[in-house]
Amino acid sequence: MKKWISTILAFVMALSLCLPVWAEENADTGEVQKYGNIGRLSKLNITEDELNDVLKDIMVNSICNRYVFYNTMTDMLMALYRGDIVVLETDRNTVRYIESRNEGIVDRPPYLNPNTLMFSILLRGEDEELRAKISESIAAMKEDGTIEAMTKRYIEDVIEGEDPEAVVPEVFPDAQRIKVAVTGDRPPMDFVSAGGEPLGFNTALIAEIARRLGINIEFVPVDCGARGTALATGVCDIVFWMEIGDFENWEGADLEDQPENTIVTEPYMSVPLWWAVLSTSPVVNIYKDQ
Repeated sequence: MKKWISTILAFVMALSLCLPVWAEENADTGEVQKYGNIGRLSKLNITEDELNDVLKDIMVNSICNRYVFYNTMTDMLMALYRGDIVVLETDRNTVRYIESRNEGIVDRPPYLNPNTLMFSILLRGEDEELRAKISESIAAMKEDGTIEAMTKRYIEDVIEGEDPEAVVPEVFPDAQRIKVAVTGDRPPMDFVSAGGEPLGFNTALIAEIARRLGINIEFVPVDCGARGTALATGVCDIVFWMEIGDFENWEGADLEDQPENTIVTEPYMSVPLWWAVLSTSPVVNIYKDQ
């Protein structure tokens, strides 16, 4: 299970000093200077090569060469320190958390790519009744301020340095039980302690939804890249899911990464897409001209 520590090991930091040498910008041709690759957690319904093929025209104007997928945030963070990638791309909350806990990393808005990420819950297609109940609970929690309060307690306070709290779900005898996938790859949203205990905003969210619905939940550790398979094979019943989409018109959004035979709840949060880069990287200075 992923172990989030306050700083990456010293020898990994040393590797960051050995970043590859980037090519100088070709002023004669006007070509966009490339600085390296951009990392992203593995997506559920599209491969690395497929994504790069879809984005090949857009990447012509990008400061990065191509996307590289990683199955865990820890692997991607190590790749950033080694120089295998020059950008770690994820939601802004996770980038802010990474910056607060790791030396030599700063956050930046995505270069020429201002997208919004939508957070929802993914279920199997046959679980329409459960999806409807969860969506109703999410809507009620938005309305009564519960999600806003949870955001302060489990995201903002944790980013500021507070330790994330463990959530003990309420138990309902003889009630329905659902298995909830937890990866630990988007702290403080999806967080797992060094001892393997699920923590963070998502665990608090689903525990409150379960309390309101009178159902039991069981947290199941799943690798980020295996979430789709885990859901399809019954290892888990729900997956916390993120995609670029329209928070206000989520049912009409183009959800390209949604696997077949799955359904998605009303979104509970939207967060800007964001970049984490090394403070020593030339990518840091790109933004002065944006």
